[in-house]
Amino acid sequence: MKLHWYDRKDDKHYLKRYAGCQLIEKFESFSADIEERTFNILATSTEIAEILLDAFAGLDDNFPDLNLRFGWIGNEKVDVASREIPFGKTLIVGKDKDIKGYLKVPNVKVVHISSRTRDLQPHIGFQRHLAKNDNPRSISLGEMQTDLSDSETIIRTAEAIHLHLDALRYEDSLSEHSPITGLDIYTTCKLMRLAGLSKKLQLLCINTVTDTIPVRTAETISTMIWYFLEGQINKEIETMKQKENDIYLVSSNLYDDPIKFVVGNKTGRWWYQHPSTKEYLPCSDKDYKAISMGNLPDAILSLQD
Repeated sequence: MKLHWYDRKDDKHYLKRYAGCQLIEKFESFSADIEERTFNILATSTEIAEILLDAFAGLDDNFPDLNLRFGWIGNEKVDVASREIPFGKTLIVGKDKDIKGYLKVPNVKVVHISSRTRDLQPHIGFQRHLAKNDNPRSISLGEMQTDLSDSETIIRTAEAIHLHLDALRYEDSLSEHSPITGLDIYTTCKLMRLAGLSKKLQLLCINTVTDTIPVRTAETISTMIWYFLEGQINKEIETMKQKENDIYLVSSNLYDDPIKFVVGNKTGRWWYQHPSTKEYLPCSDKDYKAISMGNLPDAILSLQD
């Protein structure tokens, strides 16, 4: 394999094809000298890269502070240096077997967004009539549609997210691998924006199943990526030190000192301060209410492992 980065200078037919396309121009203006705020979008095949570029061509550049680079893995038998695909700064789109290796990172918590369960890791949006799930943190499609807050909390705790296209209903993904029931594009884009906001996330993989995708599926994926990038540019806006945040102290017989909850003024997201480590961890208003009533929610128990 060999890693290729998009550069219009390498192929003159792009000069006319993508002239005036804002997001493509963003890729072209990438500077290797800027490490801060750099983010890579990587396809696992030339075919996926080409169709994604066409989809990106219709999108605006709303990310003035991001240094974006787009690339793909070719078929040449040359090893891709791991330093070229840094965790925490890369989103990978591609065939299942080509991205599995990136997810096998020791001690990294992986969350799946999928209609079917693959393993015992947490799954968001799984459909009970397609698969059962034994992980207590997993959230079915029905539970998720009733209340998105638990899914939002899980995403904020994830270090790697593996989004399978079969999580989306066929009507929105137009992928032959999607069932007729599933997430719609609006909810999926919300989840992608939440993933982009996360400071814990090291890797996001979008599983296309095959090494090529239909045009309309590429449009769906490019839209999802756009909202993920919107989350990226806003992930520094929230700090626990902001005086304008709402703070709640809850006494509990489970701990000697009151538990501190914080609600971000700019995002409305809930956090609690771990009584022992003093680290701020994601939670929801439901967790706050449960502890106020003397219970310790499973979501908070799992965060303390």
